Amino acid sequence: MSEATQDEDRYLVLRAQDGDIDAFEKLVERYQGRLFRSAYMIVRNRQDSEDIVQDTLVQAWRSLHLVREPAAFRGWIMQICTNKATSMVRKRQRRATDPYDAEGLEGVSAAAEMTSSSTADPAESSEVNAQIQALADLLASVEPGLRIVWILREIDEMSYEEIAKTLNLTVSTVRGRLARARSLVIRLMKEWA
Repeated sequence: MSEATQDEDRYLVLRAQDGDIDAFEKLVERYQGRLFRSAYMIVRNRQDSEDIVQDTLVQAWRSLHLVREPAAFRGWIMQICTNKATSMVRKRQRRATDPYDAEGLEGVSAAAEMTSSSTADPAESSEVNAQIQALADLLASVEPGLRIVWILREIDEMSYEEIAKTLNLTVSTVRGRLARARSLVIRLMKEWA
C-alpha cells in the first residue's frame, strides 16, 4: 500500500473516530469491494459474503475507537472480515456440510463488478469475469488454510506481517503456507493447459 494511501487512511480514521460519518463512508467506499472479494474467495457464496461485509463494516464503525494506529486501518478491517469469513466456514464444517458447495458462481460476476472498474468494452468485461470465475474454481480446490494466505497476499496485496497478524500466525508460517499455496496454484494452472 502506498504511503499516500496510508496517510489518507490515517486522516479519514482520525476524522471518523471524532464522529465524522462522511469520513467513515469514504473508508467504506475504498474497502468495500476488497472486503467482498476476500469474503467471497473464502466462503464462495454471494449472500454470505455480502452479510460478512455488512457485519464487518458495522463492527468496524462500533470498534473504530480501538484502532491504535490509524494508518493500519486496512489490516485491521481485513482482519475483521477474514475472521468473520473463516468463522462462517468453520460453522458450516461443524454442521457437516460442504462449505464450498456447488451453488454456482453467481457471486463471481458480482465480485468482478465490485472490484474492477467498469469498462465500456463488453468483450473485455466478459473476459475478466471468465478469468475471475476460473480463478475462484481453482482456489476452491486449495486447502482453506493455504487459500486464505494466498488470497490475502496475491489478491489483497497484504504484507507477510499483516497476514500473520490478521490470521494470528507467525511470519514464517505465513511464508511456508504461501509457498505451498503458490506451488499448488501453479500446478493446478498447468493442468488447465
